[in-house]
Amino acid sequence: MGANKTIAAGLLLGAVCGGALAQDAVDPAELARIIARHPAWAAWLADPALAKLTLAGPKLPHSPWRVADIRRPQPPAVDTGTACAGKTPNNPPGDADVLFDGKDLSHFTSDHMAEWSLENGVLVAGGRVYNFLRTRQSYGDAQIHLEWKTPAQPNPPVNPQRRGNSGVFPMGLYEIQILDSHTTDTYPDGMAGSIYSQTPPLVNATRPPGVWQCYDIIFRAPRFDGEKVVSPARVTAFLNGVLVQDDTALIGATVHGKVAAYAPHAAELPLAIQDHGNPESRVAFRNIWVRRLSPR
Repeated sequence: MGANKTIAAGLLLGAVCGGALAQDAVDPAELARIIARHPAWAAWLADPALAKLTLAGPKLPHSPWRVADIRRPQPPAVDTGTACAGKTPNNPPGDADVLFDGKDLSHFTSDHMAEWSLENGVLVAGGRVYNFLRTRQSYGDAQIHLEWKTPAQPNPPVNPQRRGNSGVFPMGLYEIQILDSHTTDTYPDGMAGSIYSQTPPLVNATRPPGVWQCYDIIFRAPRFDGEKVVSPARVTAFLNGVLVQDDTALIGATVHGKVAAYAPHAAELPLAIQDHGNPESRVAFRNIWVRRLSPR
């Protein structure tokens, strides 16, 4: 294995077997195999909290994998062409609610509004306080478009989840992840293009930090009859023009490190954008619009 890998495996094994994992134990031989296959993971897996999250989370329903499982196969990378990569964003459709066109934030509200700034017509997250920017209007079934750019990472953090982390949340509840996933592996249901902690993207369609990227999302809101889920939320999503979620049924509202579940809520709720609250996650946004969709 090599001395450095042996040391890393020992650190990780100590964290795991020393009580850091509240779920199932992880086999020492498997830990060694994980580090041998992915030596770049050794440092951040030595963090007990990250080891617990990515190796011993709860099992997902109807799946052989756990929540945030790094052993889940990484989606293949694809060349995305030039969709949404230009300096000038495309014009929105005529029936769209234009939420941000570079001029002001009048369509949004937040408990931490001062953490969001306008810089040369671009919306930028503050990267200091975990918070959300929410639309003043509420939406249910919707087509959502937004363009985003992760910051350069001259000194990449050990934890890949700190690299340009953000997310777009239809109804403020269901996250489609934003992250610098271009050349850095993380747990597949936490990479860009994923339904966070639920479903990885079909492919890795991300671009490097500092390059504009775009989401086009069709979101179908869940339907409830009292406490019963009549139909789950569903997401079709294109990242940089490439299909990454194909009418994916969600198992519930986004939750970190746990299995998602539904709780009845209103038919329409505000759309939200996440500020992850760490300096490496000052994600930039432009050209944000929403189209209301008729129920199917």
